[in-house]
Amino acid sequence: MIVSPLDYRYGREELKSIFSEDNRLKIMLNVESALAQAEAYYKIIPENAYLDIRRVVEGNEVKLSRVKEIESEIKHDVMSMVEALTERCREGKNYVHFGVTSNDINDSATAVQIGNAVSLIIRDLILLSKLLSELIKKHMDTIMVGRTHAQHASPITLGLKFSVYLSEITRHIDRLNSAKSRIVTGKISGPVGTGAALGEYAMDVQKKTCEILGINSELATTQIVGRDRFIEYLSIINNISTSLEKFATEIRNLQRPEINEISEYFNAKMQVGSSSMPSKRNPINSENIVSLCRLIRSFIIPEYEASIQWHERDLTNSALERFTIPYESILIDDVLNKTIDLFSSLYINKDEMLKRAMNDQFIMSESVTVALAKNGMPRQEAHEFVRKSSMLAYQKNINLMEALIENGIGSILSHDMLVNAMDPTKFTGMSGKICMKVINESENMIKYIEGGLYD
Repeated sequence: MIVSPLDYRYGREELKSIFSEDNRLKIMLNVESALAQAEAYYKIIPENAYLDIRRVVEGNEVKLSRVKEIESEIKHDVMSMVEALTERCREGKNYVHFGVTSNDINDSATAVQIGNAVSLIIRDLILLSKLLSELIKKHMDTIMVGRTHAQHASPITLGLKFSVYLSEITRHIDRLNSAKSRIVTGKISGPVGTGAALGEYAMDVQKKTCEILGINSELATTQIVGRDRFIEYLSIINNISTSLEKFATEIRNLQRPEINEISEYFNAKMQVGSSSMPSKRNPINSENIVSLCRLIRSFIIPEYEASIQWHERDLTNSALERFTIPYESILIDDVLNKTIDLFSSLYINKDEMLKRAMNDQFIMSESVTVALAKNGMPRQEAHEFVRKSSMLAYQKNINLMEALIENGIGSILSHDMLVNAMDPTKFTGMSGKICMKVINESENMIKYIEGGLYD
């Protein structure tokens, strides 16, 4: 019986496979093998014992079905794996899991999983960055109405709007990349963090084991890795989800029929928008992104609680972390790829954008104020002059230029100067330069990541 929507509706197999039950067992066995290798290196266990353990692990001799069979009897998941591994060993059977506790294996395995997930999430972010860069280049001069408080504001360009998005994504890549050394961290230090069972080489064994696994190692710990690391990871994911929800919300709003400036792709040949209204073209992909992002952010609350343990450790983190880390990782990858699909097939109605910007003269009130101030009228007086003219235009249901002329703007600005001040295409400021700076920042970050400096 399948219950979780992750099993039949959400998430990509590439990410879900990282957190699958089979892969989890495989990683835990790899931790046991890496531990044996480190212990043999420091002559804590015989070399042939390590080689035997490695043989069984690399030969995939330990089966999940056998581990579950043992667990049904002894009621301990990690010890079930240990016993199943021991069963298949010969020279190594007396040294499996030597000198460690369950959470040395659990937390180190989780670190490996998180590391693999981070690599895919960064790859997703880079793909989205490259897509946004292309959209910015294409729409650097695409004029549209800016909006504040859901009201028309000064003109902007679509390229600038997307530059804000790209700049956020670049920061998320930087955050996740720079945090990886803290997040992807394991431990091999026993039930209370002293490493006593491993003797004088305990810290060396921990470092060596984690190096073999490709993860960092804790310095001081209890029975478990510090959960501040998991909280940092989930916090970055939550931050990413907030950006993606913001982007999708903007698409939803701009798709409203009364705006009709941007809309997501709709397959007119076969897609159904509504079971009752055949005409509907709903922004379902954007809404799906928003819905999942809200769920993603909810998972950090139990992880906050999990970081508060009794003494050197209790079990209150165990069950909830089977949800928090896998679910957030899988879902953020899912919504990132949906966002990539969304932006790669956007319908952008440039004509509607330009028409709205040209038809609403009120969006040029800032421009007119600046023009008046530059031509001798004190700035505050200019602001008040344009404000009163705007109120007059609203009252008389005339356009702003007519109201400005009626109020005597001709004594300060010539007709040509006023026309120039009312042209939205001439009041986008540094938008183009900002766009290029954001693109360059993104490209430099991607070069840094793809140049092999991220591993």
